[in-house]
Amino acid sequence: MTEKTNRRVQYMAGICASLAFTFTGATISWSSPVIPKIKSGEVNIQLTNAQISWVVALAALGALPGCYIGQVLSERLGRRRTVCGAAVPGIAGAAMILFTKTPEVMYVARILMGISNGITAVVTMIYLTEIADKEVRGALGMVVQVMINLGALAMYGIGPFVSYNVLNSFVTTLPIFNMLVCLWIPESPYYHLKDERYAEAKKAFMMIKGCKDQKWADQQLGLIRVHVRESMENKSTLKELLCKVKYRKAVYIIAGLKIFQYMTGSLAIQSYLEIIFTHSTSISGPYVSIVYGFVQLGAGVGATFLAGYYGRRVLMIVSCSGVALSLTAVGIYFFLQDYIKINPATLKALSSVPLIGVLGFNILYAVGIGTIPYIMQAELFPINVKTVASSAATMISCILNFTVTKSYQSIKDDFGHYIVFWIFAGIAYVGVFFVYFLVPETKGKSLEEIQEFMQGPRQLEAEALNATEARAKTDDA
Repeated sequence: MTEKTNRRVQYMAGICASLAFTFTGATISWSSPVIPKIKSGEVNIQLTNAQISWVVALAALGALPGCYIGQVLSERLGRRRTVCGAAVPGIAGAAMILFTKTPEVMYVARILMGISNGITAVVTMIYLTEIADKEVRGALGMVVQVMINLGALAMYGIGPFVSYNVLNSFVTTLPIFNMLVCLWIPESPYYHLKDERYAEAKKAFMMIKGCKDQKWADQQLGLIRVHVRESMENKSTLKELLCKVKYRKAVYIIAGLKIFQYMTGSLAIQSYLEIIFTHSTSISGPYVSIVYGFVQLGAGVGATFLAGYYGRRVLMIVSCSGVALSLTAVGIYFFLQDYIKINPATLKALSSVPLIGVLGFNILYAVGIGTIPYIMQAELFPINVKTVASSAATMISCILNFTVTKSYQSIKDDFGHYIVFWIFAGIAYVGVFFVYFLVPETKGKSLEEIQEFMQGPRQLEAEALNATEARAKTDDA
């Protein structure tokens, strides 16, 4: 860039949009302090273990339709309005949980909260990648994990020490606050250019870039406009996304990353955190959960800075390796405790292993595999399929989340805690090789440069030529 830009609006808009993920983190971790309250009889609702597993898992299932809704609203109403509107089902769901006394209504409430999370997951990452300069895109994307961790920390830090109603009242306020702070954020210039609203796009672009040079803004928007027009003239459906060869590499990469992001057990660990620590350490479950929450938050902040210095590949390889080793260690502890049944004195000497292992998982997950797939799903696909691809990727996430959180309890009961953690670790080991051999580096590249790498310059030139010929025929007609 020849014009020096002021990124203040980019940072502020990115942080405000990312705040919606505090509700996502709270939704995921809500069950950790709530399950002990239900089992102790503090809550005026009776749930079996099977019903509890449904309450935990249904938020992930609810995010599935949320992804589709987010895709449609993002295209029709714009990124900004969709970011704000995502709060509505979250407010409704949280309010229902606050007042319900039946499991069935709680199921519906958790689905509504999941719908809110699904909409947020689709639109926010698209918005962040479209407003951010390439130099700060990775760091802004990492803020998402920080916000998820902040919401989780609130549940771990407040949940065990307040009543069920107070906790749920707090959860209800989160989406309301998130919606209010996003009312000012500018719309994405890409969305305006998609619908040929050049004046609005220019106004938003200059606000986001913090520049006053109209000539430079016209020059930059001209480049973006060509890219957007070519992409929109080749607009694709989900069927074309899955079947066209030019998208296949990106589809395989993102599908693989989503498997490693969610099948390593992050949501299950967060959802059952207090129960896990109660079964494995002499330290109080609630207090260890608070330590976990603070470490998780610090790891997310640290990862944001690391993203500015190291490439996506390096961070994900380190992340997958560390996650695998940490989960292996936790599995070994539960194997010795539950299967070998070693003597209590020896087990007491090893009592710190689960804490160290889970905290190690927490830190290393946040560094890479926990967040970077969100960034890459918005980077690897061109704008003509970006909302469809982002929606599909998030749908995969929802299915994986539901599978992990719903099966965790039954696998633990039938085979033992150690099998659960070793399954998660095995998937992480595979992730190391997947990233090393198949995932490209995107740090420091513009969205246009990434597409040239993914599809090849010849493919892009051919598409541009076809688009030019199509416009010429239209003009002649």
